[in-house]
Amino acid sequence: MGNSRGVRGWRLTALAAIAWGLFTITVLHIISSHDPIYDTLSSYTITDRGEGMLGASVLSVAVGSLAVLGALIAGGVPMTFSTKALLMLWALGLAVAAVFPASYPPSPNPLSGDIHLYSCLIAFASLPGAAITMLEPLRGTAERVFVVRWLKFGLAAVGLFALSFLFVRLDEAGVQPFHVLTEVLPVGATQRLTLIANVALLLVLLRIAVRTETARAAVLVTSAPQP
Repeated sequence: MGNSRGVRGWRLTALAAIAWGLFTITVLHIISSHDPIYDTLSSYTITDRGEGMLGASVLSVAVGSLAVLGALIAGGVPMTFSTKALLMLWALGLAVAAVFPASYPPSPNPLSGDIHLYSCLIAFASLPGAAITMLEPLRGTAERVFVVRWLKFGLAAVGLFALSFLFVRLDEAGVQPFHVLTEVLPVGATQRLTLIANVALLLVLLRIAVRTETARAAVLVTSAPQP
């Protein structure tokens, strides 16, 4: 029963934090004049309305992500050290990105911008990596199917975002043909698709934690000596 209450507490914390983060960033998209198709989330650091909401949203998702890890541990989900480390890197990358905003005029801060960029890269690489490292420990379980299904969607989303980000960088460097590609594969849209994929994985992991804990509890009840 202790573990069950533990998983329930972590799950509620994770759901509340992630939901608040999504609510905050949704409101920011509504009230800001940025273009969600072509503008990255980082660009919302400088906005006409809703300044500070981006950082609050990202920090909330980071807290929720740590709670997801807590639920997995409390539920007894088999994980390697790499899985735990990558999940923590994902949450830490989000937190650092929230504290150090991207650098944009009229108040550029190149150091903060670089920290923001690399922390985002670490975060976006770590979460899919954590999902991949779970495949072997979950081999032979129904829970592994959930992770495999996500990987088909999540890795595709991350790949599209990486490609569109590269197009933007090459366009900024003055490589003319890539300007057309930034229109065909807009970085804002692919980044938001990646965000949806990441949140979906966090929910998948929560489901795995609950299912694993429930299965373990059922085994304990079945194996308990009968009076």
